[in-house]
Amino acid sequence: MTPQFFRNIALSLEFFVALAQCANLNYSGEAVTTRFWDCCKPSCAWDGKADVSKPVVSCSSDDKPTDAAAGTGCNGGLAFQCSNQQPWAVNDTLSYGFAGVFITPDLTRGGIEGAWCCACYQLDFTSEPLIGKSIIVQASNTAYDLRSTNRFSLAIPGGNTTSTNACAQQFGVSQSVFGNDMSGVSSKDDCQNLPEPLRDGCKWRFDWFKDASYPSAKFKRVVCPSDITAKTNCIRNDDKQLAGEKSSAASLTPTTSVMSTFAAVLIGLLSI
Repeated sequence: MTPQFFRNIALSLEFFVALAQCANLNYSGEAVTTRFWDCCKPSCAWDGKADVSKPVVSCSSDDKPTDAAAGTGCNGGLAFQCSNQQPWAVNDTLSYGFAGVFITPDLTRGGIEGAWCCACYQLDFTSEPLIGKSIIVQASNTAYDLRSTNRFSLAIPGGNTTSTNACAQQFGVSQSVFGNDMSGVSSKDDCQNLPEPLRDGCKWRFDWFKDASYPSAKFKRVVCPSDITAKTNCIRNDDKQLAGEKSSAASLTPTTSVMSTFAAVLIGLLSI
């Protein structure tokens, strides 16, 4: 056996291991979407939720980044969702944003928050009036209250408030300006009643999003755009692996020549 023969073995095996690892990350499926904005500290803002660069940043009542150990404003603490973690239009057919996520364990190999916190997903809408539009969201939060299906609860100011009064605590306004419990504000004009930092995201719901009621979507995991991670400071450590940058083998493509090489290696091994 020549040294080149053994190098071919190592490279081929490395390629197929990398290919299998990427396949484990690149899951996809169908999902329902909902909306929320409760001002609570995002679930993925706590330490230890996933293998990430750092947790999602949360903010104090003056919208300044706060310590990851700070308690949530929804339970008497001083940490809230930062106002810039709201959706925005990139163009007429693409938006960026953030979401509370639940993905069924059959897709994540049993993983829960550790599998999706700070991961990004492209949602291609499959129901009117959003067919032909997509949004890329980062999983900054979780959506545990519905576990029977894949779900992305889009973080939209004024989109769906709760009775915790965290938004009133954060901004020093009446909770009523955020609309009705479980539905939020009812018109674009109502967005003007929200605190100024939240108005653009509220208007996005009625403009780009066309005030859609829980549209369905097909989703797939994608590498997070830097414009999104700049707002959360959270990057999953497996994003490089997903992008094919973990090793030189991951930059290969499964061409006929690679497959032939791998087949030849196996035949060679069997003949030893």
